[in-house]
Amino acid sequence: RFGLRTLFSIVSVKNEAHFIMPGMPYVILAAYFLSGVGGTRHLRHDLNGPTLDKAGKGEHASYKQELHNFQNVQYFADFHIGGQKIAGIFDTGSFELLVRSTRCGHCVHPTAPYSRENSHTFIGNGTVQEHVFGSGPCMSMLGFESVSVGPYLSSPHQAFWEIIDHRIPVLDTAKFAAIVGIGPNFAHGNRMKTLLMNYGVNEFSICLQRQSGLPGFLTWGPTELKGGSRHNVAVARVVGKHHWVTHLHNVRFNSKKANAANSPCGNAGCAAIIDSGTSLIAAPGIALMQLSEQIEQIKEDCSNMHELPTLHFTIDGNPFELPPQAYVMRVTGATLEANDIWDVLFFKPKMRKLDMCMPAFMQIDMTSQVGPVWILGMPFFRYYHTTFDRKDAVMRFARAGPGCEPLPYMSNSTKSLLAVDHGSDDKPMDVAVDSMMPPTLSGMMDFPFGNMGELDL
Repeated sequence: RFGLRTLFSIVSVKNEAHFIMPGMPYVILAAYFLSGVGGTRHLRHDLNGPTLDKAGKGEHASYKQELHNFQNVQYFADFHIGGQKIAGIFDTGSFELLVRSTRCGHCVHPTAPYSRENSHTFIGNGTVQEHVFGSGPCMSMLGFESVSVGPYLSSPHQAFWEIIDHRIPVLDTAKFAAIVGIGPNFAHGNRMKTLLMNYGVNEFSICLQRQSGLPGFLTWGPTELKGGSRHNVAVARVVGKHHWVTHLHNVRFNSKKANAANSPCGNAGCAAIIDSGTSLIAAPGIALMQLSEQIEQIKEDCSNMHELPTLHFTIDGNPFELPPQAYVMRVTGATLEANDIWDVLFFKPKMRKLDMCMPAFMQIDMTSQVGPVWILGMPFFRYYHTTFDRKDAVMRFARAGPGCEPLPYMSNSTKSLLAVDHGSDDKPMDVAVDSMMPPTLSGMMDFPFGNMGELDL
């Protein structure tokens, strides 16, 4: 999914066809266990940076890693594979590790690719897989490598997919060379351990700073909640077998035009995938049409930002809201002639031009056993510090502070279940459309085989 999103793939293994549902990439990981004299050592994070501490045997470590921000649509960090430093996006919407390789003869390499020739730890396998992205196919070959993140997190025999061919234009300009899947379970039809499993990481958190251009953070291990207990968070059950997905209800704007008839995800509900690898919010076309009936037109010069309503929705019984700054974007640096880029946007402008404000929604028409599929991407992580817990199969949400520190979900001083700090800045997020990572679909995703036309979450 680089600027696209792997939502479908065909794997050829021993003449069997398997359907896989990875996704796109996103952030980077680290947590640690390092055997040492007298117990297990781990990193403690304080104001002076990470320090090495001793921990009792079995304790979990925490490590906070910065995610570099490119144009507010790609967040990436470095990791090492076969001793080579590679930039990758760590993605909660996928499961596997895919790396752009020097074996791809026609590939443009804007960042350093992986080279098996320069590795002393590579072990080949030969299985070939095709990931079908909305922007084109990607061919990759299975291998095993030493993969490490940070000073102590390492998997010496990690399964990965070496990209050997692709027809995906966005990859030619991407600031990363790898997609690192950090979904909660095995990939579809695949029993090879993921990076999370081999690292022994059961809990991690992601948050993106709201100010344009600032980095995000990925914390591997438990995160201390400032100003409240660990229980002062919103908790959502993970209801899928493969994805970080939960229930979504009652999506609406705080507007007089909103009513039960034109508000998506009513009594029946929808499925919400919490995906760090998608640049915007994606939803079914009919749902976005309903939302458009509830809100005044966004002026191209952004002059009515202060008049726009908040977006309200419920995640597994917990009320949430996002301000206009989260769902309005100002287009910058776009290739105006690139139809495949503009086509992912639901609210298409009549004329394409730069420095234009528009709704930041993408269309994705998929259904599942939980209901129509929504994807809450990067805008969500700018307002909610999100913890992913594989062991307990839950996601925990705290309000994101100015520096991404987790704050209590519910303030003791208010009756409001959630109060998002709207602030005094009415500026939208600047977005380079041609660098976006949308959850685009393969045409074949509309008809998953053996699943009654539903996406297996």
